[in-house]
Amino acid sequence: MKNKSSFGKWFGYLGFDHFIAPFLIKLIYWVGVLVIVSAGIGGFFATFDMPQRGLGGVLLALIATVLSLLLWRLMCELLILAFNIYARLVEIRNLLSSRQERMDAYRKVPNVRALNNE
Repeated sequence: MKNKSSFGKWFGYLGFDHFIAPFLIKLIYWVGVLVIVSAGIGGFFATFDMPQRGLGGVLLALIATVLSLLLWRLMCELLILAFNIYARLVEIRNLLSSRQERMDAYRKVPNVRALNNE
């Protein structure tokens, strides 16, 4: 990875070479975790106010909280995955273009051209 100046990094963000969305997705993930856990705790204690729910309501609140956390994590990972796929495709494109440049330079050497035409 190349070292870039501070100005170069900002220019990368302004030129859409680097994305801020993965950072924002991680931030939103943690906010969502706090919301889900607080809702789960609220649902857990709300079942004690409803005697007809009993132990089933408590277990349902706990299971719903865990499943909600798993689903939230999965959704955020899928969003991050899209950005990671894009980054890998850019790396592949850069590697292929540098390989093509090396091959073009190799073909311009006179002895190699003569050998290829024989």
